[in-house]
Amino acid sequence: MTTVNAMLVAGFFSTMIVAVADVQKKDVDIKAPDGVNLKGTYFSPGRPGPAVLLLHQCNMDRHAWDALAADFARAGIQVLTFDFRGFGESGGERLTDPAARRAIQQEKWPGDIDAAYAYLLSQKGVDKSRIAAGGASCGVAQSSNLAARHQEIKALVLLSGPASDAGRDYITKTPTLPVFGAASEEDKNAAVGIRAVLEGSKNPQSMLKMYGGTEHGVPMFDKNPELEPMIVNWLKARLLVKKGS
Repeated sequence: MTTVNAMLVAGFFSTMIVAVADVQKKDVDIKAPDGVNLKGTYFSPGRPGPAVLLLHQCNMDRHAWDALAADFARAGIQVLTFDFRGFGESGGERLTDPAARRAIQQEKWPGDIDAAYAYLLSQKGVDKSRIAAGGASCGVAQSSNLAARHQEIKALVLLSGPASDAGRDYITKTPTLPVFGAASEEDKNAAVGIRAVLEGSKNPQSMLKMYGGTEHGVPMFDKNPELEPMIVNWLKARLLVKKGS
C-alpha cells in the first residue's frame, strides 16, 4: 500500500470512529402509570434537535431498532426505543395467551407508550415542535394511535402492519401528517394494512415502498439494504429541513 493510500484509509477509519463516537447511547428506566418498570435506550447526537419514538414489533424487542436508531442519531435526530411490558428487559407478565396479550395491549400499552413519549419530550435538547413516531408490526397500530392522541407529532414511519381504525381515521383526516410506509408483498396482511394507511393519507410527502418477499418489519432491512437509509433521509427531510429553507 502506498503512503497516500495508507493515509486515505487511515482518514476514512478515523472519520468512521468520530461518526460513531458522536452518538451518545444510554439505557434508561421509564415508569409506567401502574409502576411497572419499562427499559429503554436513548440515542442522542449530542446536540439539540428533533426526536422520534420507535415502537418494536411483537416478535422482537427494542434492540431491533438499534441500527436505525443510531443512524437517526448520526443524522441529528434524538431517538427513544423501549421494551413493551412483558418484553425484553421490561417488567410485566410474559403472556403467551393471545387473548390475554391483546387485553394488555388495549388496557396498558397506551399508558406505557405515553409515559415513554413524555420521557422523550423531557430530555434536554429535544425540540418538542419536531417529533415523529415509528412502529413495526404491532407497533404500527400503537404509533398511529399515539399520533392521534398527541397531534403535535409531525411524521410517522410504519413497517409491516395495519393501523387501528382510529389511527387510520386520524391519518386520513390529517393532511398535514406525512407517513412513510413499507411492507413485503408476500407478507399479505401487513401489505394490505400498509397500503390502506398510505391510500388514506392525503399528504403529498407520504411515501409507500413495497418489496418482494415475506420479510416482516425490521428484517426487511437485511433483504433490502436501501430501505434503512431511505427512511433516515425521508425523516430528515420532514424534521430537519426548516420551512422556507
